[in-house]
Amino acid sequence: MATMAYETGNPSRNPYDARAQQHASEYQWHGAHGKGRLRDTSAKSGDRQYAMFTHLAGLLSIFDFSVLGFVATLVMWQIRKDDSAFLDDHGKEAVNFQISLFLYAIILAIASIPIVIVTLGLGFLIILPLGIGLFLLRVIGSICAAVAANRGEFYRYPMCWRLIK
Repeated sequence: MATMAYETGNPSRNPYDARAQQHASEYQWHGAHGKGRLRDTSAKSGDRQYAMFTHLAGLLSIFDFSVLGFVATLVMWQIRKDDSAFLDDHGKEAVNFQISLFLYAIILAIASIPIVIVTLGLGFLIILPLGIGLFLLRVIGSICAAVAANRGEFYRYPMCWRLIK
């Protein structure tokens, strides 16, 4: 979902990043005719790589189905959030995405119990594709965000509840 910065083309009006007003001259649109992603031209190579790994750390949740990716992104964000607005923005987005995925997994798990019971097991045919979709959202979303971060672009995950502002 787009934030106000993407809709208006003015990074200083982005409510998601309060420090954007200080860095408005360092942002530029990447894409045809001013459309596309907002890019931080002052983001250093090391910051871009760190932001990329912050997003990729969320893939660790594939191994334990919830907590590891969240903890890794949270720790990485907390370590470097004060270094630049770029790292703070990517860290918040990665943590919010991990929280969203965790909440979606809980909702799916809770909903699956009555669905499977009422349908005498056939509800599993509904729950399984939703679980696969959640898995694909995690993998594809994290990779797309990591690529954007490595390019110095800001990124917003689809289907993400932004609880940390």
